[in-house]
Amino acid sequence: MMVSDGFGPASEVAARAYIQQSQKYPEDYMTNLDKLLIGSSRTRSSDSFVTDSAAGAVVFASGIKTYNNALGVDRNGIPVGTNMEAAHRLGYKTGVVVKSYITDATPAAFASHVLERAMNSLIAEQMAGLVPEVGRNLDLMFGGGKCTFMSNSTKGSCRADSRDIIAEMKVSGWTTTETRDEFNNIPANVKLPVSGMYAVKNVPYAIDYPINDVPTLPEMAKKALEILSEATKDSEYGFYVMIEGSRIDHAGHDNDLGTHIREIIEYYETIKVVSEFIDANPNTVMVSTSDHETGGLALGRDNKYIYRPLVYSNQTMSIDISCAGLLERPLKDRGAYVTEKMLPIHLGMSNVTEAIASKVLASKIRADCLLAMSDALNRDSNINWSSLGHSGVDVNLYAKGVTTEQLAGNHENTDIGNWLSKYLDVDVNAVTKELAKINVNQYPYTRAPSTYVFDYISHD
Repeated sequence: MMVSDGFGPASEVAARAYIQQSQKYPEDYMTNLDKLLIGSSRTRSSDSFVTDSAAGAVVFASGIKTYNNALGVDRNGIPVGTNMEAAHRLGYKTGVVVKSYITDATPAAFASHVLERAMNSLIAEQMAGLVPEVGRNLDLMFGGGKCTFMSNSTKGSCRADSRDIIAEMKVSGWTTTETRDEFNNIPANVKLPVSGMYAVKNVPYAIDYPINDVPTLPEMAKKALEILSEATKDSEYGFYVMIEGSRIDHAGHDNDLGTHIREIIEYYETIKVVSEFIDANPNTVMVSTSDHETGGLALGRDNKYIYRPLVYSNQTMSIDISCAGLLERPLKDRGAYVTEKMLPIHLGMSNVTEAIASKVLASKIRADCLLAMSDALNRDSNINWSSLGHSGVDVNLYAKGVTTEQLAGNHENTDIGNWLSKYLDVDVNAVTKELAKINVNQYPYTRAPSTYVFDYISHD
C-alpha cells in the first residue's frame, strides 16, 4: 500500500507540467503514476466531507469510516483491528516507511488504537509492541519522529512521560538505527524487528536534503523491500508494507508549491522503485492513492489562463525552513535576511520588489510568513491555494499487479481497505474481537459532533 498524503489531481498536473517543461519532454509525457491510473477515490470521513489524515488512513487499514482524528477505533470509539495486524498474526512480515513521525496519523492507523491522533506517547508504545494487549504488529519501521520515543528528560523529546521507548525496544529485541551510516549498513538479512528513526521530528523535505544527511524516501522504500523480501523468501506468506509520501501533505499545508512539487517527484521515484520490484516479483501488487487533497490548489487565477511551473525551478529551500530562520532572528537582522537570503536565494527570485519584501518582513508568526512567501511566487506562476488545510475533492487511484483491475472506477475510500484485506485473505474482525478491552486513552477526549445534516450510518 502506498499513500501520497495530500496529493490531489491538481498536484499531479502541477508536478507533471514542471517535469515536462524543465526536462523538455513532449506534451504527451506521462509520469510514473500516470501510467498506473485506474480510478478515483472519495475522501469523506464519518463526520465530515473534509477528512483529516487519521480517518483518511483508517479506511485503508480497517475498511471502515470513522471520525476525524480517530486512529484504530470506529465512529463510536470502539477499537477495530487493521489488515496489517491481521496479516502479521497470519504470518506476513509487516512494515511502515514514512517521512513523517512514525507515530503520525497514516502509519499509526495501521498499528495503533487511540481516540485522538495527538496521543503520540501511547501510539509509540503500541507501534513498538510494548502494550501486551495489542501485541507487536510491525517488523519494520522507517521514518522520523524519534522525539515520541525519547524520554521527556532528554532534550528534544515530545513524550508526555519519562519512558525511554527506544531503550525498551532494544530490550524487547528490536534492531534500532538512527543515522545515515547505520541505515546504509543495515543488511538485507537484518534481525527483525528493525527500526530506523532518522529525524527527531519529520524527515526533511527533499528540497532541504542538501543541508540534511538523511535517507530519502526511495532509499528507505528500497531497503524495506530488500529486508522484507529476504525475511519471507522461505515463507508461504509474503510481506505487507505501507509506504507514505508524507510530506507532500506538509508542503500543501504550507502552500509551498516548489517544495510540494519536489516531494511529489520523490514520490514518483519511490513508485518507480516499487514498480520495478513488482516487475521482478510478479506475485506482488501495489495500490497507491491519497487520503485527501491538501491546500485546495488551483492552477490558474484572476481570470488568467496561465500556469508557469518553472517559476519554482530556482527555489532552493522550503518556505518552512526559510521562515524558521526569519522568526528566530533578532528584529534588527531580519531585513537583510529577507532581501539577501529568503527571496533571492531560498525562493530564487530575480524580481524582488519592496512590496514583496515588506510583506515577508512584517511577519510576526509562522502562518504570516508562509503566506507571504507563498504569495511571492504564486502570482508569477499564476496559481492559488484556497486553504492551509485539507479539501474534500476526490483523489486519483493507481494500481499495479494481478487482480488490481478490480479497483477500476470511482470508489468509496473504504473499498480500498476492504480490497486489501480480501487480497491478503485476512480476518480483520477476529483482531477486532481480540482488541475489545484495550486502553485507547492517553488523556480524556471528547470528539466533535458530526458536521452532516443527513448522517447516514452505513453497514460498516
